[in-house]
Amino acid sequence: MPATEDIAVSGSTADALPEGDPSQQSSRATSTPQDTASTTTEDGVPATHQTFSWKGWAEIENDPVIFSTLLREWGVPNVQVNEVVPLDSVFEYPPQSIYGLIFLSRWAAPETENDLDEPPPGVWFANQTLSNSCATVALMNIVNNHATINLGQTLNNFRENTMNMTPKERGLALDRFDHVRDVHNSFATEFDKMNVDLRLKQDMATAEKKKKAAMAKRPRKKLKAEDESEEDESGLHFVAYVPAGGVVWRMDGLERLPRKLGTVDDGDSWIATVLPELQAQLESATTNSLEYSLLSLTALNDAWGLEADKVKVDRAREDWGPFLAQMVRIHAEKGTLRQALGT
Repeated sequence: MPATEDIAVSGSTADALPEGDPSQQSSRATSTPQDTASTTTEDGVPATHQTFSWKGWAEIENDPVIFSTLLREWGVPNVQVNEVVPLDSVFEYPPQSIYGLIFLSRWAAPETENDLDEPPPGVWFANQTLSNSCATVALMNIVNNHATINLGQTLNNFRENTMNMTPKERGLALDRFDHVRDVHNSFATEFDKMNVDLRLKQDMATAEKKKKAAMAKRPRKKLKAEDESEEDESGLHFVAYVPAGGVVWRMDGLERLPRKLGTVDDGDSWIATVLPELQAQLESATTNSLEYSLLSLTALNDAWGLEADKVKVDRAREDWGPFLAQMVRIHAEKGTLRQALGT
């Protein structure tokens, strides 16, 4: 999933980063194990007690059970994530019990200018600063805007410590938040992480080639063609819709600021405000044969299904990679690999 590269880091954020933090040195993730035994970072962001914590973000499956598990293991016990199919099934829940919506589709640059030129006061919005973290960013942009949600002590402390930050600073703080990132990555296999690290190395090599090409004054036409080919490879991306401060917001972590969709009065349905945009998004995705999905965050109303969810989650976290690698190695040593593969 794409990550933005044109949101400038403010000086206050750079000063607040702990010394030696990899996100201070580069906007790209690193898989170098780091010691995270301390309980808090300099800016109050809690750290886990794991000895090693991978610093990248792996792409995770678009599954409401997985998203619900992320929330529970972060410390949010009373929120569940549901798939919305068809679109009008969103009205099966009372509007006041719907905390937010998450739309998944292929990312495209916005065609209109944002009416805002500075972050709205009292609204929690974080930028996505690293690839593959958009699912977590979307969830955070919803739950951190509802005072009635029990976030648990860990996330409550994080919200309080980041409330006065800029969106970019919040995104960087989220990248350093081992507790959240480790739960996110618990659904990734070691092979997934290796792929992320490899892609990051390739991206860095490509960026270095572009830099050298620019210095050599290569023709702009060729550079533009390369840029357009990269845009065509934009991946799937999660965008959040959430009511906060009497306004309905479209929160895309790849944009510098949230977008105001309309106002909503107490007692009115905020869903009605966002429905036209969602309908247009779904029609566009269908017309262009693009994958899409819509999820809702609601108050937990099916505690009986938690055990079934746990079974599914345990299966999702199974990593068969080491076993398969060992089997390949054994057959290769015996000279029976082609036979085992049926070739």
